[in-house]
Amino acid sequence: MINFESGKSYAYPFPYMEVENCFDQETLNNLIKEFPDQSKQPVVMGGRKQTNLRHHNVDVWKDVAPTWHKLFNWLNDDTVFHSIFNYYIDDLIHWDCNLTNESSLRHPDGDCFTHVDWSIANDGYVREIHRDTDKRIWNFIIFLSDKDWEGGDFVIHSSDNLTSYPRQIFGNDVVHAPAVKTIEAKAGRGCFFLSTPNSYHSVSKQFNTKSDRKFIYGSYSYRNGDVFNKRIK
Repeated sequence: MINFESGKSYAYPFPYMEVENCFDQETLNNLIKEFPDQSKQPVVMGGRKQTNLRHHNVDVWKDVAPTWHKLFNWLNDDTVFHSIFNYYIDDLIHWDCNLTNESSLRHPDGDCFTHVDWSIANDGYVREIHRDTDKRIWNFIIFLSDKDWEGGDFVIHSSDNLTSYPRQIFGNDVVHAPAVKTIEAKAGRGCFFLSTPNSYHSVSKQFNTKSDRKFIYGSYSYRNGDVFNKRIK
């Protein structure tokens, strides 16, 4: 359902892929049309509003958001999961990953799970330089709106000058994690990345917003704690 074949893969500063047109036009239009009202959601994670689409509530969206229901079920399939697992197998081995060929997204017995949420950001949204939680395996962001604001860009950072891999980087330490790639919003554009211990990224502060920054955030995660045993250089 996501058109990975059209993507461009990069190994530096960590494994990531950019896809210009993740979906065919009809699917993209339907995802935008079915995007739910977020006005009553609390503000979280640097200033965005979100609604989670999870395995235990996905059927609630079957009639009101059928394209989202289809997308979640496509992602939440072991065939897709293992294709991604195998694509990054060398990197997973390098970081001493706890996944095996028996790892599964099956609910409730699988050792991994899928997360997808609808997100909206407006003026003031910003994310510090960080890597995602230790349970994350693979993450992605797909934009559902063209850039209609200033800032609000997804930024990839180098860890070359870091001596360790903290979850977040603040203050004077930000000079040790310089930006190496900036990805601006465009409807249908996605960035997918392995959540390695050095997968540092941020979002520059959003302002002068004329229309909402709508996007999909998603991930695969490990249920049993830290997915990587190696978290040093």
